[in-house]
Amino acid sequence: MSKDLLPKGYQANGIHCGLKKKRKDLSLFYSEKPCGAAAVFTRNVVKAAPVILGQELLRKNKGIRAIVVNSGNANCMTGSQGMKDARAMASAMGKLLGVPKETVLVSSTGIIGELMPVKTVIKGMSKIVTGLSREGLQDAADGIMTTDSFRKISSRVFTVGGRKITITGVAKGAGMVKPDMATMLGYVLTDANISRKALKKALHACVDVSLNAITVDGDMSTNDTLALLANGEAGNVLIADKGKDFDVFRRKLESVCRDLAKMIVKDGEGASKFIEVRVKGAGRKVDAKKIAGAVADSLLVKCAVLGGDPNWGRVASSAGSSGVNFDPGKMEISLDGVIFYTGGKAVAHVNRKKTAVFKKKNVRILVDLHSGKEEAVFYSCDISKKYITLNSYYTT
Repeated sequence: MSKDLLPKGYQANGIHCGLKKKRKDLSLFYSEKPCGAAAVFTRNVVKAAPVILGQELLRKNKGIRAIVVNSGNANCMTGSQGMKDARAMASAMGKLLGVPKETVLVSSTGIIGELMPVKTVIKGMSKIVTGLSREGLQDAADGIMTTDSFRKISSRVFTVGGRKITITGVAKGAGMVKPDMATMLGYVLTDANISRKALKKALHACVDVSLNAITVDGDMSTNDTLALLANGEAGNVLIADKGKDFDVFRRKLESVCRDLAKMIVKDGEGASKFIEVRVKGAGRKVDAKKIAGAVADSLLVKCAVLGGDPNWGRVASSAGSSGVNFDPGKMEISLDGVIFYTGGKAVAHVNRKKTAVFKKKNVRILVDLHSGKEEAVFYSCDISKKYITLNSYYTT
């Protein structure tokens, strides 16, 4: 990856500090100037200590300078000691960088219920700070991974008012992925000069159609965080929360978030196929999204995709169980472009045993309710024996 993928004024690094046996397990993203920040966190009632601390810091709004992330330990369900450890990580990194501890966000991912080896982490911080550079993005992306099989990075470069702006996002996620923000750990950096109100508005709009529209296994994590930082180094005229410049910024941010969302699904634990579930013809956007999510989250649909079985009845059943009231007689179901059900009955000339669908790496499921103009898309993946094997001895 080119060093130019990092927006102006940012540096990054990732190292092995000892939480894992060999793989990198500590990452750092640093801005030379204070950043406006927006973030979304897990809605799980069980929240990890770094999530609680992060929410607290964003409320103080003192400008974020750094994000330090460890993998290998979630620091979740660790009581008062967990909060002390999260604060200790922020304080230690603040001292090393020469910035207030209130400007350091902390994230953790890994096993739940074990105390953080905080001395090991803090010992590694000197090394990671020394190695900060414009070329450190790949290393930082590696350091946040757990069961991921590849690093996830996306970037867009565009202009606003003649000034070049860069948005770069890094994420991790392969399992324990369920929509309802967040669904992973993700950090998006930009050098845009943009108001905090606009930053929050853009992030929430983009999350709704990207990282809140994916599912791997239907399990919501306790640590999920998506943070967006903007340091203003591009020097553009301030982007407000509406207008042409805001729309351009939002579209580019959305494309970065969609890239990261799709990479997470494609890297789903044990997954071999990427599934796009599109629901159209709904009366309300929220209804389209509920149905798409129900189909995408169905284990029976996932199994059908794995086996290449055009079992459209499972799609119909999942749609019907979504809690949305619709007329099944108007519904149309197509798999990989082949219509199997329409007009209240199965298509007579289509033989499901002889029709080849779900055979490629990317598969499509379309449900048309023919009841309105709204639509929604969810991204999912199949599920296999490998997923079961991996998660049956995750901690042992």
